[in-house]
Amino acid sequence: MKRYAVLPLLMLAVVVRVRAADPSYSDPELTAADRAHWAFVPPKRPPVPTGEAHPIDAFIRAKLTAKKLKPSPEADRATLIRRLSFDLHGLPPTPEQVEKFVADTDAKAYEKVVDDLLASPHFGERWAQHWLDLVRFAESNGFEIDSDRPHAWKYRDYVIKSFNDDKPYDRFLTEQLAGDLLAKDKTGKDAEELWVATGMHRCGPIQVVSGNVDPAENRQEQLTEMVNGVGSAVLGLTLACARCHDHKFDPISAGDYYRMQAFFAGAKYRDVDFASKDERDAFNKAQAGVKAKLEPLKAKVAKLDAPYRATVREAKLAKQTEAIRTAVATPADKRTAEQKKLVKDADPVLKVTWDEVLEVMSDADRATRAGWKREMEKIEEALLPPPSAAWAVSADKTDPPTHVLKRGDVKKKLSAIPPGVVRVAAVKAGEPKTRLDLAQWLTDPAHPLTARVTVNRLWQHHFGRGIVNTPNDFGTRGDKPTHPELLDWLAAELMQPTSRDRKGTSEKPWSLKRIHKLMVMSKTYRQASGMPVSAEARAADPENTLLGRMNRRRLDAEAIRDALLTASGELNRATYGRSVRVPLEKEVYDLLFTEDEPDGLWRVTPDARQHTRRSIYLFAKRNVRQPLLEAFDQPDTLGPCAARGTSTFAPQALILMNGPVGREAAAKLAERVASAKSPADRVTAIYARALGRPPRAAEATAAAAFLTSQAELLRKEKAADPDRAALVDLCLAVFNVSEFVYAK
Repeated sequence: MKRYAVLPLLMLAVVVRVRAADPSYSDPELTAADRAHWAFVPPKRPPVPTGEAHPIDAFIRAKLTAKKLKPSPEADRATLIRRLSFDLHGLPPTPEQVEKFVADTDAKAYEKVVDDLLASPHFGERWAQHWLDLVRFAESNGFEIDSDRPHAWKYRDYVIKSFNDDKPYDRFLTEQLAGDLLAKDKTGKDAEELWVATGMHRCGPIQVVSGNVDPAENRQEQLTEMVNGVGSAVLGLTLACARCHDHKFDPISAGDYYRMQAFFAGAKYRDVDFASKDERDAFNKAQAGVKAKLEPLKAKVAKLDAPYRATVREAKLAKQTEAIRTAVATPADKRTAEQKKLVKDADPVLKVTWDEVLEVMSDADRATRAGWKREMEKIEEALLPPPSAAWAVSADKTDPPTHVLKRGDVKKKLSAIPPGVVRVAAVKAGEPKTRLDLAQWLTDPAHPLTARVTVNRLWQHHFGRGIVNTPNDFGTRGDKPTHPELLDWLAAELMQPTSRDRKGTSEKPWSLKRIHKLMVMSKTYRQASGMPVSAEARAADPENTLLGRMNRRRLDAEAIRDALLTASGELNRATYGRSVRVPLEKEVYDLLFTEDEPDGLWRVTPDARQHTRRSIYLFAKRNVRQPLLEAFDQPDTLGPCAARGTSTFAPQALILMNGPVGREAAAKLAERVASAKSPADRVTAIYARALGRPPRAAEATAAAAFLTSQAELLRKEKAADPDRAALVDLCLAVFNVSEFVYAK
């Protein structure tokens, strides 16, 4: 027994030695092998293979030829314009657009369509969604309380406008990383835009709670969100893995991580007020007016509730011990210490909730109460939105010191560390100090990652997978590029273009629209997707990584909803502005967090015309997603999403067939085509609006037979208008064919 008694002393000695250890930290040395990884070598423009006029086709065809494979022929025009429209706009083309393109005999017809789509404001809406996925944008904080962020929509609009304006990507990054520093020399709208841009650092979820919280831990979580956001969205690295220790696989040390964090050490959350005095006065006046009208109604509700609330509390109290009942009955100033503790412990049990009050309330009083509540909701509709402000970050005058944290624990500080870049990706000597310096490093033409990561993301969304199929992991455990020379050529072309515009002027550097056009103008992009695959192709390239044909891709969640609205003719194409709250189904509303009566938790936008705006303008609340969007793999915004999943499961079909969005769209589409001269014309109009093509002969025959049989069935069921109801059902059936939710 004495032998084992020594063990606690030995363990104590170990603990003491650990606590007394030197708190210094030193980076592991970088090796030549570390630096030799392809993604850490600055991109150099390779020579373009011969044989094709378009550089992309030259690189792609060279790989196919090496495998003795042939490309597929060009897709038909109806397929091409549908593919282009979804890729560049996230919307289907209108029947008029399809008809015009199919009939256009101009050799430049395809290029004209591309230019028109790139020039449209819908382009920014589509490509902003991809960026918002990366930075985890939402308009609420997440976690249990999930409180709203009333000014977050301005950042979303900033991203949309930046893409529409073709803001150079290096400028786009710089404004988001250090807009507050740039805004010091600006005024008016210019300054406002720069402040709004820094909202990137506040996109992620953050826990905002009252009570016992550690400010240092909260602050560290904020800094972690900032660093991880840049690491994934811009660098395409799993930088977050170095928060607690040196990266297990990539040459990224904990020192690298905390040097990056040091750039943000002084960046604090700040809501920057842009409202004029008149705007603030108008808001305060409206608030006061609403409050004055609400107070009498609130008093009536409280008075009505009071006796019922007392009854419920007395019933709860009766179930408690005599000691608790005595303590509660004793005046607060005369309670003993023990009684005070009893009352404090009993308070949660004795608390009366709103639903307990309603449960015992008489039907008459409940009806009266409901009437007052409706009056209150009507009054609250007059509430004005909060005055204009930016949801931003701002630099302190001095940056607090940054320490390497042992295991990421803010209470276990190791060496203090200055701002610095990830060493393996350093491009020049020097001592960067500010977030502006960080932006300059990221956008330096010699930087090995930024341009590669960016063009890879564009390629991924146009072709269905990236040249690097792990778009957020360019490290040693990520996939290698299928076409490394093409990736480097595109990266070089983004930063230092060789092409010229129609006037013979050199194209501007870092133009994303130019790279988009380059990709979609290629013969590789225009290939058909449904061609028979030869045995040789299946054996040599089973995953189609060499792009011998175009990949068939399912639409993302927002595009499916927007396509339903477009086909039905109900899409509101208004751009920019405050987010829209559409009506929620009861089961979804019940997900909203509250400790009180669940009234007014989701104030539906009063103007119903706003409810059919594009999905990017719907209020993005982390804990409450629209069922249709969630079913089709909309990200949860808790982490960066570089590539959305594509699931296939039963609820998707059930939601499209039975959900309110699909059924309402079908009813509206039926209403629009009902005036066509004949049933055959109605079927043609449905296919044109939903699928962008006329029905095939077999489809037309099946649709005509369905309309007849379905109308007969509905007559037997004594439907009010069986012919119209059958037309609605046909529209709903067409919305549920796989072609509707896929781009070929």
